[in-house]
Amino acid sequence: MIQDIGRITLQDSAEWLKVVLPVRRNWLLLAVFSVALVVWVVMTGWMLVFLIRDVILSGARFAFILGAIVVLWLVVWYFVGRSLGRRWQYFAAGREILFINKERLIIRRPVSILGSTEAFDMSHVRPFYMSEKHHCPTFDYGSQKVYLGTSLTQDEADRLIKTLNTLYFRGYDAHLDE
Repeated sequence: MIQDIGRITLQDSAEWLKVVLPVRRNWLLLAVFSVALVVWVVMTGWMLVFLIRDVILSGARFAFILGAIVVLWLVVWYFVGRSLGRRWQYFAAGREILFINKERLIIRRPVSILGSTEAFDMSHVRPFYMSEKHHCPTFDYGSQKVYLGTSLTQDEADRLIKTLNTLYFRGYDAHLDE
């Protein structure tokens, strides 16, 4: 049985090691993304009303072309909203959950039934280390750096890194990377 590390909860099962990390919310960024999402919803509604009332029901000669332009804009606007929603969920989450086994590493930031989830193939995950820039546990996935547990203390982060590297990267020697 693996022991908990400070505020970090570790639950071992036959399939996964579940690691629950506390997250300190950045209220300023959460407020900014909340306002941006409200603006996105209002503008989406306004453009749908415009599309129906002023384009489709107008019967004007240029209605088809204007309608195509508005629909194209709505498609692009949808992807902007999707990106905003993911960032909002990232900053709204109160905890970070890692599910890790020999094949896969999943990072989940739940917000009620919503939340962002990232999955990584363990064959491409490099061992965990401490990010000097962000002062949090980090791992490399290909050329991408993935940061987690940004609100952990130095001792909690070091113990988590040591535990995860011991369990999933047994042949790894941190001194060889230096």
